[in-house]
Amino acid sequence: MKKDILEYIKVASLLVIAISLSIIAWKTVSQASELHGIQERLIIIADRINQLIQ
Repeated sequence: MKKDILEYIKVASLLVIAISLSIIAWKTVSQASELHGIQERLIIIADRINQLIQ
């Protein structure tokens, strides 16, 4: 009985860890994608500034 409860707690803990890591990975990918979009916009702005200077 006590072993069953400990096994259940262990499985539940591993499940929470797995879900947490999945969420962290998803957020990281989302942020990287957003940063890439910002980088592309900054490159466009820098190109336009260079055109105005010339």
